[in-house]
Amino acid sequence: MEVITDLLVLILPTLLTAIFSWLGIDRIKFQRYQRLIEIAEEAVLWADDYYPESEGVEKLKQAIVYFKSAAQKAGFWVSDEEAEKKVRIAYQALQRQALNNLTRTLVGE
Repeated sequence: MEVITDLLVLILPTLLTAIFSWLGIDRIKFQRYQRLIEIAEEAVLWADDYYPESEGVEKLKQAIVYFKSAAQKAGFWVSDEEAEKKVRIAYQALQRQALNNLTRTLVGE
């Protein structure tokens, strides 16, 4: 078992690097994606707090504006289409997380 663990520790990083390279994903692209998702989650939470009485479409528009501004301040240029995609992804992730938390609470974990 120890031999297998040692082999995985030695081979896995190289294998993952090769796979990511083949897919065209490098560390900088991955970090950019992660940072943009963090900004998008921040934008969704901000819109939800700042516009509690507004409908979803209005919150989406405001979150996109906030996202684009925050992304530009962080040094990222994003298109309108990419901004909308990232905000929608963040919204869905936050909804999924809230549902998981609610389910855990109801089940009693």
